[in-house]
Amino acid sequence: MTPDIVLVICDTARADAFKPWGGPFPSPSLQRACREGVAYRNAISAAPWTLPSTVSMMSGQLPTEHGIHNECVEWSGSKPTSPARALRNLEGDWLPEVLGLRGYATWAASCNAWVSKWGGFERGFAEFHEMSDRVRLPSGAVSKYLRKLGRLAGKIDRGGQATVAAFARRAGSSDPRPLFAFLNLMEVHTPYNPPRPFYPFPPWKRRKTFEVSGSRFLRYSLGLEECSQEFVQTFRSLYWHSARYEDSLLGQIVDAVEERGRPCVVVFTSDHGENIGDHGLFGHTSSLHETLLHVPLVIWGYRLNIGPGWVEDTVSTRSLAAWLRGVADGDAENVLTTGPCISEYESTARRISPETLAELEATGKANNLPPLIQNAGVAIHDGGTKYVALETGREYLYDLSTDPQECNNLSGGRSGDLERFRPLRDAWLARRGTQPTHEVGEAADLEIAAHLRELGYID
Repeated sequence: MTPDIVLVICDTARADAFKPWGGPFPSPSLQRACREGVAYRNAISAAPWTLPSTVSMMSGQLPTEHGIHNECVEWSGSKPTSPARALRNLEGDWLPEVLGLRGYATWAASCNAWVSKWGGFERGFAEFHEMSDRVRLPSGAVSKYLRKLGRLAGKIDRGGQATVAAFARRAGSSDPRPLFAFLNLMEVHTPYNPPRPFYPFPPWKRRKTFEVSGSRFLRYSLGLEECSQEFVQTFRSLYWHSARYEDSLLGQIVDAVEERGRPCVVVFTSDHGENIGDHGLFGHTSSLHETLLHVPLVIWGYRLNIGPGWVEDTVSTRSLAAWLRGVADGDAENVLTTGPCISEYESTARRISPETLAELEATGKANNLPPLIQNAGVAIHDGGTKYVALETGREYLYDLSTDPQECNNLSGGRSGDLERFRPLRDAWLARRGTQPTHEVGEAADLEIAAHLRELGYID
């Protein structure tokens, strides 16, 4: 029997958000999946933010191959333009279309404004449901007030519960076709607000902590605002406990798969991680650190033999597209392709407003910015060694086995390693010169812009 395929993206979940990868709290659902399936110790995202990373997972292409990232988005008046035209015109395989041609019923539910119909991600899906709380109630002052009350009472999440419930309903349908289901969950994306009993503070603090985990991240990273140690500790606690809640949702997805009864491959992974004060940074821009690139990845099979075991070699999440195509063709036992993993970032420059640039100049901070604010960069993982290069020619080399925090740049003393990575750097530079260019889409409307501002994409 052709197996179902369920792809779950835990948006913004770095690997160590969960216990199997060193998280501070139990993650019973993912711990079970790791025991019974194939778990990847060193899975690497193709990009440090949602749009290019998710396109890479669905297409198997690198960001410089598909060109769908910051450089195809214009930030006009703080409202980004839609990448939908670029995504709909993307050439090559697109996983939902590939599986649809193989007889799969294609279904998706997403809580992210980027991964939406506005973003063009309905491509290839017969059903695409937008589950963020901005669409679960009508727009307007009354609905805004009701959402706020629900959050403060700890009864409204980031759309996760509604997404899981919608999946359970679809899994219980009588459609005889194999199902490809794609779920994008946002419970570990800011602003953090895990419902009871996962909220780690007294209930009267919820309003304050919801505001604490709001969207000042770019200003923190630029050095234009400072945050206290108490802020950092609160921020991190909210992140870890949001991951606890998300793990409980993953358990409900497993329950729905088992209730459906069909053979199934379930992939749990993330599009990227998060800086929660690491390296003086917050959010997921301006960085190619492990905190953004190292993500959880486990493949669990129901009534299907795909494991078990841990894979220690590095593997890229963009290899999922080809592997899942193989699953649909009856080859579920092969593990993902391992080897050097390439991650790319196109810089933060397009997102910085003229007003912010003027403020940086006026405060004297413009000459002391994180390097990826104004420069594109590439990171290459090969075993325990990580190489990072900027388009300016600057290089970094880290031994992650002895320096997981990436504090000691070894590029001055390991010329052999540098020579090994430089051909891959040069190929990245060549792709940047020839990457696809895309027509700009429509600007975000007020609701989408408000949602992106809440998520931290707009200051």
